[in-house]
Amino acid sequence: MLIVFGLMIAGGALLGGEGDSADNKSDTSAATKSGSSSDSKLKDNYHVGSVANHKGYKFKVNKVTYYDGSDFDKPKKGNRYVICNVTIKNDTDKKQSYNPMDFQLNANGNSTNMMEILTKENYSQNTLDSGDLDPGASVTGNLIGQANKNANLKLEYQPSVWNDETVKVSLY
Repeated sequence: MLIVFGLMIAGGALLGGEGDSADNKSDTSAATKSGSSSDSKLKDNYHVGSVANHKGYKFKVNKVTYYDGSDFDKPKKGNRYVICNVTIKNDTDKKQSYNPMDFQLNANGNSTNMMEILTKENYSQNTLDSGDLDPGASVTGNLIGQANKNANLKLEYQPSVWNDETVKVSLY
């Protein structure tokens, strides 16, 4: 009985050791994969007009317009509307989704959505909707938010295709 018990412990230790080495192999391959993708790592900060490119999925803020509002469009007191015209391009070989909910306006560290609706025609007609881009296709549209007139502004973009990396575009 004691011999059987000893064999079970020895067998468990051997199997456990193999499991550990298998785990180490998978950890090593994951590290290798993340290391190989460092070539396509996004910069910490972009500016209006520069292109963020991650493995063929491209994003650019074309221009930023500020709008103080009107009788119908009234931002919160001390705020103004921030309209970002953006282009997303799919240079990959797979269909890619896009969504305006992937964007936030960061004003002095406070991030809010870019889903404001304006009645002014030239801003509201071309808002960015959600959809899918075929390989080689692109889409351009406006994102509308609001922020304090004196805030340091950044547009933050975090699509799921970039593995939780966020593109930050300085808007000043």
